[in-house]
Amino acid sequence: MGKLKGFILTFVAFAVLVIGGLYYVIATPISKTNEKGVDFRIGTKADVDFVALNLKKKGLVRSYLVTKYYFQLKNIKLNPGPYEFKQTMSVKEIFNMINSGETDKNIIMVTIPEGFTVKQIAKKLYSAQLIKSEESFINETNNGNFDYEFLKGIKNRPFRLEGYLFPDTYEFKRGMTEYQIIDIMLKRFNDIYISKIKGKINIENMDVDKIITMASIVEREAKVESERTLVAAVFYNRLKSNMKFESCATIQYILGTPKEVLLYEDLKIESPYNTYKYFGLPVGPICNPGVKSIEAALNPANVDFLFFVVDKTKNDGSHFFTKDYKEFLKYKSKL
Repeated sequence: MGKLKGFILTFVAFAVLVIGGLYYVIATPISKTNEKGVDFRIGTKADVDFVALNLKKKGLVRSYLVTKYYFQLKNIKLNPGPYEFKQTMSVKEIFNMINSGETDKNIIMVTIPEGFTVKQIAKKLYSAQLIKSEESFINETNNGNFDYEFLKGIKNRPFRLEGYLFPDTYEFKRGMTEYQIIDIMLKRFNDIYISKIKGKINIENMDVDKIITMASIVEREAKVESERTLVAAVFYNRLKSNMKFESCATIQYILGTPKEVLLYEDLKIESPYNTYKYFGLPVGPICNPGVKSIEAALNPANVDFLFFVVDKTKNDGSHFFTKDYKEFLKYKSKL
């Protein structure tokens, strides 16, 4: 009887210790003083295991396993989105925020479309109330000290980072400086640079800046994805043939505000971006191209086309391509 009593007492003591330990892990925060916010994102495909593991990695919970089983026991609803947690929060408090979807309202999601210019990006960020002014953002793109390999050797031009603010969907936080926002976009471009561009330029007399310049023209000229490599081929063939690019997209860039129909006087504008006036590539990119246009600039189609014109009979932005000038004029006159 004495042994049984001793066993029961030991078991009870052990159970109290375990329950107390679990309560401590669940109800007691990591820190009582560290109020610094920790950004945390739950994606649409995240599961309890992923969330618990990453809470542990970010120093927000003491135990990955206890957090995981607590979330499972309580049947947590993993509401996707950006959150801000603190080490002064307990597992229970973190659970309640995720379960109720209390995402960080200071996080603003912004999508930068492919083909946007620096000026258009500045306008969109200002509309989202993320920057002080469009002018301050543009000034930072021109004068900020950004240490990236792909920016070395860029020539002086009106918008220094044109072409390098990579189009994507971003999560910016209110209170970020213009420098921080720009740097996030440049880091995204750096991912593309390392994975797609660096060491993969096999076209004679082309470097990173020229590739991005070519890609920006492709981005603005090609409306159908399947035609990107064809459009790139046309301009490369024109380079080889010592022909002017005569790209309307470069004139539209000079004008700033696009015109429905260009006039002959527009083609005479004095600008290093005027490919009707000067041979070869313009002085720099005319927009910020997406990855498909960059890939097309790196790997143009193996065709001998020198001309293309929009096929308005199809209403999808596709073009008619040819190497023969007379055929080009004939087709153009039909349209």
